[in-house]
Amino acid sequence: MNNNAYKIISIIALVLGVLGVTLGYAAFSSTLTISSSANVTPSSSTFNVDFSSSSSSVVADPITPTLNKTATGFSATNATINNSSDPIISNLVATFTEPGQSVTYDFYAYNAGEFIAYLNGINFSGSKTCTAVTGTTQALVNSACNGITLSVKVGSEDATTTSIGSISGHSLAKNTAEQVTVVISYVSGSAVADGNFNVTLPDIVLTYDSLD
Repeated sequence: MNNNAYKIISIIALVLGVLGVTLGYAAFSSTLTISSSANVTPSSSTFNVDFSSSSSSVVADPITPTLNKTATGFSATNATINNSSDPIISNLVATFTEPGQSVTYDFYAYNAGEFIAYLNGINFSGSKTCTAVTGTTQALVNSACNGITLSVKVGSEDATTTSIGSISGHSLAKNTAEQVTVVISYVSGSAVADGNFNVTLPDIVLTYDSLD
């Protein structure tokens, strides 16, 4: 074989070698997939409706009641606010001396959270009970007890001893307040007992949710 023939054979071999490498790489492939997701779990602390003595921020000062008239012995205690866990306003206590008297407590529900809050329910928990003290006739107390009433108004929603658990469209925007008014009354014309008696009234439960 002369030199020219060798050169030709060498070139052909080189081409075949290159093709072989190319085909070898073409026979393999890799598919890389990036699959991503995220879970968002807002903290329940970002939904927060508190009681307040102020309409512009959360302030837990005592709530001074308003008496509808002046009479000896007729009085009421200041209510207290506690927002440390589930908000509670307590110590709403009236001392009546005769029918026709009422006590009014005005305060606020303030939305201090990050969401619009919706008032979805006003419920009364427990029942009214009237108990005669020593020397008072329980039968007369039972009659007088009918004249002791409790009512609440939250914004435009009114409730009087009957639970409302289907409120819709009642929203409270972030960083705003709505007035809450609680009235305890000894209705005019009611029966009178022959002595002192104590009255236990239901708790009022306001339910605010992040969904209407």
